[in-house]
Amino acid sequence: MGKKVVFFLSTDKYPSPFDVLVIYDAGADAVVPCGGLELDDVRDLVLDAMFPRGPKGIVDTTIFIGGKDVDKCEKVLDIAKRAMFPPFEIAIAFDPAGACTTSAAMVAKVAKAVKEKLDKSLSDITVTILAGSGAVGSRAALLFAKDGARVVVGASRVEAAQKVAKEVNEKIGEERVRPAFVPRSISEDKGETYEACKDSDVVVSTAAPGVIKLPLEILKKLDKCRVVADVNAVPPLGIEGLKMDSDSEELIPGVYGIGPLSIGNVKLQAELKLIEKAINSKKGVFGHEEAYDLAKELVGV
Repeated sequence: MGKKVVFFLSTDKYPSPFDVLVIYDAGADAVVPCGGLELDDVRDLVLDAMFPRGPKGIVDTTIFIGGKDVDKCEKVLDIAKRAMFPPFEIAIAFDPAGACTTSAAMVAKVAKAVKEKLDKSLSDITVTILAGSGAVGSRAALLFAKDGARVVVGASRVEAAQKVAKEVNEKIGEERVRPAFVPRSISEDKGETYEACKDSDVVVSTAAPGVIKLPLEILKKLDKCRVVADVNAVPPLGIEGLKMDSDSEELIPGVYGIGPLSIGNVKLQAELKLIEKAINSKKGVFGHEEAYDLAKELVGV
């Protein structure tokens, strides 16, 4: 058996040291960072990785696709898949900006809280995703909806929320997701945040670091909300008053909070297992749905 080599195709100038270390910890013998990747580079790089070890040796070669430009990473993935053909196929781990594993970890943690605190499943609830049109929020919307939840995608650009809702509904074949306008800043809020959240059992924030999306003043008015979660670990958190390490503890009476460190612990373990699975597979793409299965196993739901 040859050395386990992972080619890290990154759209960033400098491939993430975080991901490099996780790849090693997942079982790689060598990681080859390919930073500043342009789309025209992808096919030739993949072809060069496919052939040297032959059809049998290729099993020890893996590709990891990452970078902060998630849309560009999606295009990299598409080009990489189209470059392959039997028997020259390489397993791909796909987690741009950690979006796949972060969304998976958050939804899994919410599912556990809903089960333990509310005695319900995701198919019994409505969830609002604040800043839900981004990389993490849009993937979370799909995971929630596939498990039967009704989803409100809140965003400051309504057309972006509409796009996510349309794409998710088409993928699941049901109308479970709807868009809502939520202002970028609470200083601009004229009741839209409350309207987007008032019918939801769960409210999660996937906003950019340091942006409060759900003030306590509004949360206290949400009669139906019982669980809140936030993936942002940079103060102030998106859910005001939520503790970083809260793990389904009461934020206010009757409302249980899941903090970013609790989600982050599951995210890291899910990324490790996702990459390990890709390293030990002959082919296939391992992204947000595979990460979700792993995250659910990790939290026990």
